[in-house]
Amino acid sequence: MRVEKLLSINLIAKGYTQKEGIDYSEVFVPVARMDTVRIVISSAAQRGLKIHQLDVKSAFLHGKLIEEVYVDQPKGYEKKGQEHYVYKLHKALYGLKQAPRAWYNRIEAHFVNEGFKRYDSEQTLFTKTGGEGKIVIVSLYVDDLIYTGDDDSVMLHFKNSMMKKFEMSVLGHMSYFLGIEVIQGSKGIFMC
Repeated sequence: MRVEKLLSINLIAKGYTQKEGIDYSEVFVPVARMDTVRIVISSAAQRGLKIHQLDVKSAFLHGKLIEEVYVDQPKGYEKKGQEHYVYKLHKALYGLKQAPRAWYNRIEAHFVNEGFKRYDSEQTLFTKTGGEGKIVIVSLYVDDLIYTGDDDSVMLHFKNSMMKKFEMSVLGHMSYFLGIEVIQGSKGIFMC
């Protein structure tokens, strides 16, 4: 079986054809629990902080694969005389069972590299404490994240580092997240 590098074809892998123990090992990806999100909101409200929201565009395409994964050439795009060739993937694709885990590993590594601490009891909650006790709190739900903190310059640095590393949608102040509507104003934070 010959392997060619994937050029510029948009592919979605047929993850339903993968078999445990052969094509993938771990597919579980941690996501923020609702009680964690409520604690972050409550903590920000008690301290009079604003909560911001970011969305990572094409998050699953950022993940680096640990296993060797091959995909067939897309129907209609096969090379004449080379129809039996396959592509070896170097990065995750939508549809791969290991894409969510690969993405989580990549963003977790970025947070750790930026000096954040991950909690063992809540793998999607990251905090970074700076000088004078300043803190940034980040909660991750797959490709959506909310963050708050008590130092605007540290918050700006966090947002900029995320935008430099990943293509992001800056959603501004959190207003809707995981089915929770949030109103942030001069009188505080209210959940609807």
